[in-house]
Amino acid sequence: MSEPTPSVPVVRLPSRRMVAGVVLLLAGLLAIGGTFAALYTFTVAFPLGLSQFSHTFVVTSWISDYPTYGLPFGATSRTNYFGVPALVAGALALYGADLLLRRRAAAPRQVAQVRLFAVAATGLVAGYVWFGVTNLVDSIASSAGASAYTFDTGAGMWLFIAAALLGALSFVLMLGLVPEGAPAPATAVDEEVVVYQVDLDTPPMGFEVPVNLPPTDTYQPPEKPQST
Repeated sequence: MSEPTPSVPVVRLPSRRMVAGVVLLLAGLLAIGGTFAALYTFTVAFPLGLSQFSHTFVVTSWISDYPTYGLPFGATSRTNYFGVPALVAGALALYGADLLLRRRAAAPRQVAQVRLFAVAATGLVAGYVWFGVTNLVDSIASSAGASAYTFDTGAGMWLFIAAALLGALSFVLMLGLVPEGAPAPATAVDEEVVVYQVDLDTPPMGFEVPVNLPPTDTYQPPEKPQST
């Protein structure tokens, strides 16, 4: 006896809409989270007599820290508002992801709107990355008289780069996204009365059955027994 063939489980892959929504959601979260991490750290060493003075500052999207070593004066921090474009980009990405994941973007106009959100978010984040790089280059140029300087890219810069790449990927995924058609209106079904007609000509067994019956002219009914 042969063994039954085991059934193969059916694996349902996520749709393009779901993948694009998840990627855009991650892009928005990374863009917002990157504002709270350091963009870069820059350290400058200036000669001071027989020794040198080390000046280090950390730049984030909201504040620049200037810790001084060995000097009792100097500003220690400065408030920035660099993270506002990144927050706007994150909000656009999250709103577009919500439209995709909850299947609210069904019409062609709504799908085009989500695409614009993805493009705008990606452009804002990419521009913010460019701003961070140019700010670092300006800091290096302003420290030309220093004896030495070092810089390190912070986690925030990498988060913004990842957010820009994910935003571009979500836009590419949405290029092949077909708008969902509107559900067909439910039409009322006319109630039909089904009439079953009995065919009296149909034999009881559904077909004719030959039966050997005695002729009617010679048939005699059996006699009834006489009571005593």
